[in-house]
Amino acid sequence: MSREAAGSVSVVLPAHNEADRITRSVADAFDGLSRLGGSDHEVIVAASGCTDNTAELAAAAGAKVVEAPVGKGSAMHAGVQASSGDVICLIDGDLHYYGDPPLVSVLADPILQGITDATISNLYWRPLYPQMWMRGFFTPLMGVLFPEILPKVGPTPWSGQRAVRREFWPAELPSGFTSDVTLLLHWNQHAPRMTPVVTDDWSHPQRTDESKERLMAAELAVILRHAVGQGRMEASEEPCFLQWYDQAHEMMAAYRPGVDDPQEFEQTLLTESLGALRHNLRQSGAE
Repeated sequence: MSREAAGSVSVVLPAHNEADRITRSVADAFDGLSRLGGSDHEVIVAASGCTDNTAELAAAAGAKVVEAPVGKGSAMHAGVQASSGDVICLIDGDLHYYGDPPLVSVLADPILQGITDATISNLYWRPLYPQMWMRGFFTPLMGVLFPEILPKVGPTPWSGQRAVRREFWPAELPSGFTSDVTLLLHWNQHAPRMTPVVTDDWSHPQRTDESKERLMAAELAVILRHAVGQGRMEASEEPCFLQWYDQAHEMMAAYRPGVDDPQEFEQTLLTESLGALRHNLRQSGAE
């Protein structure tokens, strides 16, 4: 990846109180940009409602710093609004990536080379909760409403590590964590080519400031609203999906740590969740 880059890259790091990590994250971003060649790249830290010295440390490390309200979507959008690159690369400010080349290079290079318009990292180490979200919620729902998106996003579509050509950035984003699924839906509709890219080992702290159950319900509302707007379903069908959501959540909650085999549970969950959704739709005459 030492060849000259065909365009400029803006790395946007949303960060909320990441003083312990932000200096390394900025350095990693600059390292990734150096592998791409070119000289018009930039690193922007969107300090999202920080109450520590994240902003000061990021500036000392060489990043451009913008202040943003609390919320991942607000931070991403503020960072992008302050950027100028042809390609926008999003990296969580608290991500620790162990691979070589750096993650910025892996995500941005296929876009710069004209291979694709957007990339999403396939973070192959997968804890059980995201896999349950994928098997019990995302795959069945998208398989019915937006089946074409599944091969485009790969097995870890929840990843916040992604890149896109600037022209495919949406005019608006929700302020919170539903911004991730909003981006997926927007790129599925507008970016002709969206591609998962295989990445290396990583670590990311688990967040507890927004419950997974509430986030999943909020993501469902975003997806259903988008599906109605795109003519993929009728608004009158929403009760079928809400009933299914309750069923799917109960299926996920049935997992018994130390008793159930995770891989077997995930496979069964996918089959049963998709079956429940199809059954509900048949019962309503919608399928």
